[in-house]
Amino acid sequence: MNRIILLIISYLVVHQIAFTQSPANNDPHWQLNWEDNFNFLNTNIWKMGDYGIHDKEPQLYLSNQVRTENGYLVIEINNNAITCPTPVPPTNWVCDTCISGKTYNYRSGVIVTNQPYNTQFGYIEAKIKFPYRKDWSFFPAFWVYLGWDIPKTKNYAEIDICEIFGSRHLDDTYNKGIFREYGDEALGIKPDSWGSVQTFSNFSYTDWHTYAIEWNKDRIIWYLDGGAINSLSNHGIVDPVRIILNLAVQNHEGHLPSTTSPFEYFMYVDYVKVYGLKCDKNTVINEISNFNNYDYAVKKSITMSGATTIPTNSKITLRANDFIELKPGFYAPLGANLYLDVSPCETLLPKCTIQNVIYTNNSAVKNCDNIDVKDVKVKNNAKLELDANEKVTIDGDFEIEAGSELEIK
Repeated sequence: MNRIILLIISYLVVHQIAFTQSPANNDPHWQLNWEDNFNFLNTNIWKMGDYGIHDKEPQLYLSNQVRTENGYLVIEINNNAITCPTPVPPTNWVCDTCISGKTYNYRSGVIVTNQPYNTQFGYIEAKIKFPYRKDWSFFPAFWVYLGWDIPKTKNYAEIDICEIFGSRHLDDTYNKGIFREYGDEALGIKPDSWGSVQTFSNFSYTDWHTYAIEWNKDRIIWYLDGGAINSLSNHGIVDPVRIILNLAVQNHEGHLPSTTSPFEYFMYVDYVKVYGLKCDKNTVINEISNFNNYDYAVKKSITMSGATTIPTNSKITLRANDFIELKPGFYAPLGANLYLDVSPCETLLPKCTIQNVIYTNNSAVKNCDNIDVKDVKVKNNAKLELDANEKVTIDGDFEIEAGSELEIK
């Protein structure tokens, strides 16, 4: 059983124990797995939906509605109507392709991580500025969904990190939630979901803010600007996921944007960052004599008593997989901030496949158990880094142009 054990007797003194901590608050247990600062549109990380639709939403997703500009990802929505061609061009991931011959009143964009960037557990964060118009139902979102090449063994693994319902006409409110099952009345399948709507003071999502989740097999914690705002026991969302950023329109009569007066609105993303916990699950800690030399990784267990000295005015984070026990004599001085967390440190990694890709910029494929490489070229003095937990297998046509570089870790 995972637990924090506090033996509360007269000489056990803990002035402040906190229960939320994240990379945004400089928790040294986290390590950055990958990030994109959108200095260019990195198609090794992302794919753009093209000629795709989602559910009953009235926009058509097009790849040319997504670009980078001045170090930001820009997703544009406008009302330049477009008719789906015949035959329908190939599409990248969205729920479905457009309907041949049908006219769509709005153009917009969606961006999705590629298979090598499937993410399983950790801390996922983006800094975003969303569009808003009070009388229109813009529907932007930052979310995750069941990863590429992952069979639906349990559920759809949707976690809505930040989802905005423009039909509410509020720029200080957004949704968070999960979907295990969407439901199908015809098949007798009931939806299985949880959602929460929150309104914040001195907040507008039209300004820059960071939105994030901390996710492990036991719980999900939502963060706004580095502070925890909601938590939920994890209801079985454990499969690797893809990360999605999109700008849609809710199909609400009376709230739809204009189809006659031309407009352009934009969703901006400064960065996306994905962190993982450093795991050291075989180490048992009995007392910590010097926090300056402590290896901040998730231990099997931690036990502390009077032999452990918490420095004055310090901010200490300790994490363990099984338990943390504070025994008689343990003391934290006034002004010290002690964060204790007992939760699983997961190191499950997916198998990654890179196929038919031409790398022309420095790129890295990480966080994979195995990496299979097929028909890949590295050009324009680019460096490709392949970092696998077990092995890298190269099959088929593989070419490294003169001046380019391949590094396998």
